[in-house]
Amino acid sequence: MNKLYLASLCFCLALCMQGWAQHSPVMKKSSHLQPNSVVRCYSDEYNTILRNEHPNMMGSKSFENKLEQTLKDIKSQRNSAATDDIIVIPVVVHVLHNGETIGVGPNITEAQVLSQITVLNEDYRRLMGTPGYNTHEDGADVEVEFVLAQQTPEGCPTNGIDRVNICMDGVGYSDMQSQKTQTYWDPANYLNMWSAKFIDDLDGILGYAQFPGGTASTDGVASNYTTFGSSDYDDGTFALIAPYDKGRTMTHEVGHFLGLYHTFQGACDDEDYCDDTPAVETANYGCPESNYSCDSYDMVENFMDYTNDECMNVFTNDQKARILAVLSASTNRASLEDSPALSAPLEVASDPSVAIDELQIGCGASITPIVRLSNYGTQTLTTATFQCYIDDTTPITFSWSGSLDPQSSVQVALEPMETTAGDHTFYVSVANELNARTCNDSDSTCFNVSDALQVAASQINLTLTLDVFGSETTWSLQDGEGVVLYSGGPYTDGNSGAVFTETFELGNEDCYLFSINDTYGDGICCTYGEGSYVLTDEEGSILVEGGDFEDMESVTIQYETLGSADYFVEAGMKVYPNPTSDILIVKLGAHELPDSYEIYNALGQNIRHEEISSEEDLSINVSSYSQGLYFLKLNKGQQNVFVQFLKN
Repeated sequence: MNKLYLASLCFCLALCMQGWAQHSPVMKKSSHLQPNSVVRCYSDEYNTILRNEHPNMMGSKSFENKLEQTLKDIKSQRNSAATDDIIVIPVVVHVLHNGETIGVGPNITEAQVLSQITVLNEDYRRLMGTPGYNTHEDGADVEVEFVLAQQTPEGCPTNGIDRVNICMDGVGYSDMQSQKTQTYWDPANYLNMWSAKFIDDLDGILGYAQFPGGTASTDGVASNYTTFGSSDYDDGTFALIAPYDKGRTMTHEVGHFLGLYHTFQGACDDEDYCDDTPAVETANYGCPESNYSCDSYDMVENFMDYTNDECMNVFTNDQKARILAVLSASTNRASLEDSPALSAPLEVASDPSVAIDELQIGCGASITPIVRLSNYGTQTLTTATFQCYIDDTTPITFSWSGSLDPQSSVQVALEPMETTAGDHTFYVSVANELNARTCNDSDSTCFNVSDALQVAASQINLTLTLDVFGSETTWSLQDGEGVVLYSGGPYTDGNSGAVFTETFELGNEDCYLFSINDTYGDGICCTYGEGSYVLTDEEGSILVEGGDFEDMESVTIQYETLGSADYFVEAGMKVYPNPTSDILIVKLGAHELPDSYEIYNALGQNIRHEEISSEEDLSINVSSYSQGLYFLKLNKGQQNVFVQFLKN
């Protein structure tokens, strides 16, 4: 069962927030709310916002008056046969993500991106033998095709996919507009597409487009990553949700970008400016065989209606004429067919390029950068030098040698780098002595490091309580090398409240990563049952618990044998009272004082650090702490020991 059909009525409420423009427009959910409480398209409402800044853009009488003569000329030249004059539009897809590995969450795979380009060409070319073909008497081959760009605005080679770590777990409307202005490529030469995780006031909206004539820095089309691409070409890596999983959200939004209105624009007044699309009283949903309104049968299969993806397959001849008129006369549309992005840049002998594939964050505060070295030169690449640094630290140099053929790439794991807990930015560049191009020599990404949860127990217990949709839940425990030691799920739907337990044996002092995932992105608590997970030690003390997350939640566990340091053993250390409600006392006999102590909460977060200069410092006031489990870490030189305590 798809959760889109069980979403709450909260989408019926008017949600608003400050927009990105100077006049602070209000972003409100579409009045075209579908029965399953999603909003198929937000373009009309978005256009209303933009017209405050651009009163002559599409949606205005002045725009239609300006387009009218071009449209008449195109219609007068039109005949029933297709021509060889195909307009090809270069596309850049900005994949906005939060540092996930490619193929996880919004960091969608190249295959998913390519599937969307395939669907656009099937639909706009009315290709026989594909879902975009139709036999409708008014059906048209629009004679527009789409290809991923071959060069960047700076003249470097590209595959047309621009991956951007936005350091945010999804975007609302204001964030989306801001990200557009930071990531867009010149709209005179590129159709900008954005795939992102929609949250907050964009939650429930499948996509939206900018009509011709608006702000250049936000021009393009955007959709939720779960509606970008087609499951017809799924290689097992796609993140799509039916019934909007056939790529028709972007077919629809690109239609708006190219000048089309909804078929139900103006209801029975028929204001979509296309005579061969019958007037439609209101949007059609689902997959109706037919619907009668405005004294005629609706064209329910038209791409510019609101039916399900698998039920759309028609652009009409008048819609085609309108698209061609916009591509002939509108700013940032007419120049696309002559874009330099349609061709590869000039060849050079040596052109090493670097991109960050992943940052593997280990125990403590270390990262291992995984980068992709590409050879865009015509000669085999045999050496390259990487320089990388975190924030404003001194760059570290790494040398690579091998044999990388032209137009090939290879993953390179750089040496681990130490940092601290918190938010950081990682930078990397690559070069060699013969490098002829510099516009693709560097990359950067943000990341966050959390303190590991320190445990002394060699055994950890998992208690998992399912919500209604058990099939969406999986979990795993990995060791420090990334080897999955334990895993579970997916489970069966409809078993809300069912409890599963697992015991993890931690064989070595190592770093372990526990992760729990929800494929739909709404965690396991609390809308569809009170699902939860709890990790406890051998004595039943809670180490971490949760359930209210989105796609994934994880905790790094560092297993260390506590109390093994000679200093603390010889000191006969005691920590009491435990549990405590206010003062925690550390007793060390006649030994000299430790250097410092730290306190960690149950999530492994360092919440306190104090130097020890007198015995009074070993009476630790914890009265302000919330009830729960904590860890006290005592440090002496290179030795340390952990003691867990409970705060009442």
